[in-house]
Amino acid sequence: MRGDLQVITNAQVSRPVRIAASATRFEVGEPLHSLAASTSGVADVNTYVLAAADTPVIGTHRFGGVAQEGAEPKNSTDTVTAHTTHVAQPVPNIGRIRGKAETVASIDTASELLGVIGDYTLIDYNSTGGTDGGELYTIKDAAADTSGLEIVEGNVAKGLLEVVVDNNAYRHDFAT
Repeated sequence: MRGDLQVITNAQVSRPVRIAASATRFEVGEPLHSLAASTSGVADVNTYVLAAADTPVIGTHRFGGVAQEGAEPKNSTDTVTAHTTHVAQPVPNIGRIRGKAETVASIDTASELLGVIGDYTLIDYNSTGGTDGGELYTIKDAAADTSGLEIVEGNVAKGLLEVVVDNNAYRHDFAT
């Protein structure tokens, strides 16, 4: 849904990413990621899609950022055309993304919020949870060690969490 997520610091870049024709339509404030895999340095796809799973999982998703504009053609229900869009991409481990907590009751006191700061998490995907019947993106309270986000702050009165993106969430397909 429009505006679910916001990049809230100036520690970000506005970056162009490619969108394939017939991709799932996305709105401002929704996360985009790539499912590209690389072989000998060559990516098998070079486009980004609306996140349709909890994201970013390190080793599975390459986080693209938060959409700064809707899919083309804008203000339409027509099929998405191949185009370039801009995303707000937080600087790893510094820039913040803010979103509603998946379970607001888990962070509705300062003590509970303090208990989740430092946890690793994901952006939760709910295909029909938005007030418009579309996608709803929230921040999970905690997930797994492969989660590409770290909870760094929140607002108990508004039920919001703030996260930073791990640098490995931007490039996941490599061997050490």
